[in-house]
Amino acid sequence: MARILRCAFIFLIATSTMVNFRVFARSMSSIIRSFEAQSVVPDVVSKAPTAVLSVKYPSGVEVNEGNVLTPTEVKDIPDVKWNASADEFYTLAMTDPDAPSRKDPKFREWHHWLVGNIPGNNICAGETLSQYVGSGPPPGTGLHRYVFLVYQQPAKLEFDEPRLTNRSGDNRGMFSISKFAKKYKLGDPIAGNFYQAEYDDYVPILYQQLGASCKMGPWFFAIIFCVNNFTPVQLEKTLEDHFLKHEVIPDVLSTAPAEYLYVNYRSGAVVNTGNELTPTLVRDIPHVWWDSADHQKLFTVAFVDPDAPSRISPTSRAFLHWLVGNVHGNDVMSGDVIAEYIGSGPGEGSGLHRYVFLVYEQPSELAFMETRVNNTSTENRPSFLISAFAEKYNLALVAGNFYQAAYDDYVPILHEQLGLS
Repeated sequence: MARILRCAFIFLIATSTMVNFRVFARSMSSIIRSFEAQSVVPDVVSKAPTAVLSVKYPSGVEVNEGNVLTPTEVKDIPDVKWNASADEFYTLAMTDPDAPSRKDPKFREWHHWLVGNIPGNNICAGETLSQYVGSGPPPGTGLHRYVFLVYQQPAKLEFDEPRLTNRSGDNRGMFSISKFAKKYKLGDPIAGNFYQAEYDDYVPILYQQLGASCKMGPWFFAIIFCVNNFTPVQLEKTLEDHFLKHEVIPDVLSTAPAEYLYVNYRSGAVVNTGNELTPTLVRDIPHVWWDSADHQKLFTVAFVDPDAPSRISPTSRAFLHWLVGNVHGNDVMSGDVIAEYIGSGPGEGSGLHRYVFLVYEQPSELAFMETRVNNTSTENRPSFLISAFAEKYNLALVAGNFYQAAYDDYVPILHEQLGLS
């Protein structure tokens, strides 16, 4: 009898184990099949996670491998859980690869949430890089996929990304979670899930929250394009096209940078390949970053006006507005300031000036011989040639951007600061 009972007990354990294994295997294969069926692989990641991420909203809805929800239902921060180890750190991301639409995703991806250094699955204890923003698909763009992914970090990390609030759409577009994961050596996602959603009556409320105020066309991904009147360069032309069109090549450079430089001002103004801004909008030091920045490398950031005193007669080409060397990654504040930042000060009646931002990779840490210039002086600023400076220090061009500006009422204030009045 004892032998029979032992056999029965072993059989029950084996049966239970097989059942649990089959449930786990079905769960694994289910999320992989869902990611592949809805082309989350390869549109977002190259390899699907093996575990299903639990995502539950306060509205009562749950994310379930591509189910259709509404923006109204997902407007609040969800509760997210995964099989986590309390002594490990994780990164959680939520991203939309269908911007402005799944049919024409030319602005893929727009990220909605990004939290790093999460101990276990205690998201509230993590480091919020981008605050949660719900779904805001524009009208007429059909269903968008909203993808949640969790990555296990190799250790606690120092993230050099800009911190984004839920009141602005700045810096959320043209994001790639795969590139982000590669940058921080996160590997493949360990858990994931996604839902789909299209426009409903909550979307205009979200746009208002994000500061969008312009009217939308059916193609318009309003969160990206309306906020601060920002239309990414990738919309129509390449970076080189814009540099050639506005003659930044050859007036400043002989070749275009390969990478787009992001430049955002405290005023809300965004630099975008020749867009027109005002001196008032660009008076303060901007936030500058680029995708390929590596904290292990050193860079030089320059900001010049080739149209001094005017584009018609640039006898003082170029006027140096900002120069920082030995920048670690894109942490410009960590660099060696050679010329302190001053904003745009085009003379009255001199028309539009081009203001060009450039980033160069250095071969190593450098001892710059240039005289340091503060923001109350024009000493050594006129007739500065960035191409000659780059050649002198063997710098390699990486990224760039530019805007245009003409005189406004802030210029006399700047001129007084510089002792020109």
